[in-house]
Amino acid sequence: MSTESQSPTARSSGWFFTRISLFWVGLSFMWGAINIQVLPAVIPDMVGSKVQGTAIGAVVFVGLAIAIVVQPFAGAVSDRAQFRIGRRRPFMVAGVLFVIPFLVVIGLSPYYWLLFLAVVGVQVGGNIAHGPYQGVIPDQVPPSARGRASGFFGIANLIGTILGAAVAGQFLAEGQVLLALLTIATVLAAMSLLTWVFVRESPPPPPESYGPVWKEIRRRIGELRGKQAFVWLMGSRLLFFMGLQSMDNFLQLFFRQGLGDDSPEGKTTIVLGTVLILAVLTSIPAGWASDRFGRLRLVAAGSCLGLGSAVLLVFAQDFVQVVAFATLLGVGLGLFTAADWAAAIDLVPDARAAGLYMGLTNVATAGGDALATLSAGIALDVVNQIAPGYGFRAVFALMGIYFLLSVVVLGKVRTHVHAAPDSRVLSPEISDGSQQPSPNCTAP
Repeated sequence: MSTESQSPTARSSGWFFTRISLFWVGLSFMWGAINIQVLPAVIPDMVGSKVQGTAIGAVVFVGLAIAIVVQPFAGAVSDRAQFRIGRRRPFMVAGVLFVIPFLVVIGLSPYYWLLFLAVVGVQVGGNIAHGPYQGVIPDQVPPSARGRASGFFGIANLIGTILGAAVAGQFLAEGQVLLALLTIATVLAAMSLLTWVFVRESPPPPPESYGPVWKEIRRRIGELRGKQAFVWLMGSRLLFFMGLQSMDNFLQLFFRQGLGDDSPEGKTTIVLGTVLILAVLTSIPAGWASDRFGRLRLVAAGSCLGLGSAVLLVFAQDFVQVVAFATLLGVGLGLFTAADWAAAIDLVPDARAAGLYMGLTNVATAGGDALATLSAGIALDVVNQIAPGYGFRAVFALMGIYFLLSVVVLGKVRTHVHAAPDSRVLSPEISDGSQQPSPNCTAP
């Protein structure tokens, strides 16, 4: 079905949102499996336990630092593409084809340095695909439906993440690292094929005289000085993902070493499954609510629930407590996922460069993952050297600090909102000029 023949109503339907979300399932399946299960399982055996946290943090940090550069660049190139089949999908397919050989290398690698280089390759290819893909919602979905569309994107992301972590965890528990990576490659390729079949882009807009890509990126970044709401939202998003990834990427090690569990892969899958299932259940109603009551309230509530979860996890003593305390994070993640993405789209300074600007949001998403994994890994190693066994408590405490700062920074967004009149960033009464207190943990 061709997008150009669809009415705005058709482009606001659940079936349409499901179709444009398929690619996200593949991407999140890959990263959920690699970051949550594969790296924590194989790196300690390569480098030893004394520097395991730093080693995991380093490979994630460098890979995602590269992603921060590649994604907006790829998004900017796709903004100006003039392919008859669409300006986003060709880059998505090219990126996936680039990724697959590096996934195989990860599965076969016996050395840390080779694993390191392979993860960098996956990041390059994955973000060649990811940057253009993030332009799909601004391209195809009307502003009044972006909260619901973002809810579907959030669900696809969460489903992919938990499935990736669960499937990879099962293979790793049996010592089948290569099979885990081949499964990741298969799922990613399948989701790419389905996206190619089910997503039909509108004809590309008339070409514009953008100039060289790097100059365009510099110009657009310069324009952000006058669009501070977008910048502050990215800061809050960065800190939220720093809080989230501080737990995700070290949970398996916490069960194995902190609690002495003999089946850490399975326990990790159960905890993250609980978090992500709750997030999925929350995302759709949260997307609906953000279209009617404003995005920022839900984003603030999500960050506050993350903070509460982190405080409780500092004192967790067993698996049951970890699951119970993580439920708050699950609900918070659902609220955040549905509303924050839609807010970012509403605050894009220029819809003609949606791919570039949504690619810049990865400075927050990937940057949060990179900074959190590195800082939490260093904290884990340093505190364990000083007070053996307390390193994981330090990681959870750091997680809480990041969520708290996320709420504080979010308060700056409201004073700089530059969204279009039909956006839902603020609640309806705020859009009409009424006064409202800044988001905080007591009045989200």
